[in-house]
Amino acid sequence: MKHLLMLAIRIYWLIPTKLHQRCIFRETCSRYVYRIASQQGFLAGIKALRERNELCRPGYIVYRLQGRHYLKTANGQVFKEEDIATSELPPYNDKIIDLDNYIVEPTAENI
Repeated sequence: MKHLLMLAIRIYWLIPTKLHQRCIFRETCSRYVYRIASQQGFLAGIKALRERNELCRPGYIVYRLQGRHYLKTANGQVFKEEDIATSELPPYNDKIIDLDNYIVEPTAENI
């Protein structure tokens, strides 16, 4: 079964990339599932596929905090900059929430 899942992923890779959804992770979902299936077997691969599918959609936000970028999925899981696809980071994505500009340092006036 593991080899069948890996074959299905290889066939998916043959589809022109214009027809794929853009992956939000640095290690694409198909590469991640392929790696997990090859290392840990069919059931782990299916579990990884389900987890990535739940994380990826229906929504996420990318934000900057203290000079670093983070991605927060719809279920609240947060990923660090090194796990985010470069297409989701500057300069390719200009829809990043910059929390560094919104954080107010505590002063005597605003306490």
